[in-house]
Amino acid sequence: MDKFGIIGYPLGHSKSPAAFKAAYAGRWQFDLIEGTDFEELWQLFLKEYKAVNITAPYKELAYAKADIITPEVEMIHATNLLIKTPEGIKAYNSDFRGVKQCILDAGFKAGDTALVVGAGGAGKAAAAAAKAVGMKTAVTNRTMRKAEAMAEFMGIEVLPFDKPLDADLLIYTVPGPIDGVERFSSKAVLEACYAKPTFTKEGLAAKGIPYIDGKHWHFQQAIAGYPLMTGVEPDREATREAYNF
Repeated sequence: MDKFGIIGYPLGHSKSPAAFKAAYAGRWQFDLIEGTDFEELWQLFLKEYKAVNITAPYKELAYAKADIITPEVEMIHATNLLIKTPEGIKAYNSDFRGVKQCILDAGFKAGDTALVVGAGGAGKAAAAAAKAVGMKTAVTNRTMRKAEAMAEFMGIEVLPFDKPLDADLLIYTVPGPIDGVERFSSKAVLEACYAKPTFTKEGLAAKGIPYIDGKHWHFQQAIAGYPLMTGVEPDREATREAYNF
């Protein structure tokens, strides 16, 4: 029987097993493939699994391992989805697809501004998605050299982390609160992390700011990625219920 899973560390908070089980009514096994040695996890994938999701901190390492790079992954140089094919390991980025859908669902359009906080794999996927919508996209990060490298590679603006910044959409991809986040202002917030969110719906609502939380991000990437993994469309409503929103 085909097996699936998610590679990352740590994974104790992950909703992926419950979401995948709900999406396919338990038809396939989905495992947490957790560890601090990516090479060991990679070998386990090659030996036992048909396809795997990739999460922090391995999205860029996984990209370097893939045999076949899809256009979305080439834009980002990070992958969150690896699938075995007869031609080799194929890399996708369903974060890119999911974030793009979140942006469109929230009503943003070409010409609006997006500020991405964080220069890791999730930040790169978010920036690529905002660019694909036609938004004027910038990145900032605590380690500015990482933001500068990302901005140069992706053709976006880099902004100083220690200054007040404003955008139509703030896309926050750092896993947890960081000092100075109060310097950033926006008309709406999209956050990647659902385990340790920095923002709350209630807190932003008090300021009149819509909040798209990490559950929506992960739901959208799951709906985009699961059919690629299995070849079967997931039960959308059952998957949504697994994310509890």
